[in-house]
Amino acid sequence: MNKFKVYFSIVCDKEILIKSLKIALIVGTLLNIINQGDKIIALDFEKIDHFKSILTYMVPFMVSAYTALSIKLKFKIGTRTPIDTNLKCKTCGNKISLKKDDTVPLCNTCKEKTKWRINLNKFDS
Repeated sequence: MNKFKVYFSIVCDKEILIKSLKIALIVGTLLNIINQGDKIIALDFEKIDHFKSILTYMVPFMVSAYTALSIKLKFKIGTRTPIDTNLKCKTCGNKISLKKDDTVPLCNTCKEKTKWRINLNKFDS
């Protein structure tokens, strides 16, 4: 599995998608009102820039999804893994394999100094 598939599988999680869509709807609507409110209030829909309106919703969606992805890829001790994954300790280089929903453990060598990162090389076919 390559990086894109790993990232995509995390971002397509139902909870992340729903939260990202809610944020995009709220923030996108507010930004559209700020940027094109005069045209919206006047109901002058021919003068509204529809491309900008779509982008105004897409940007907060992408920022929200990216933020959730970056948080999910931190693999903090005691959290559950969002996907089947191979982790490598940044401190000592130890590697472990975990299944989806496994609890992230301490590294056997580093203990409290453990800092896991995803080992994407293991996902390459």
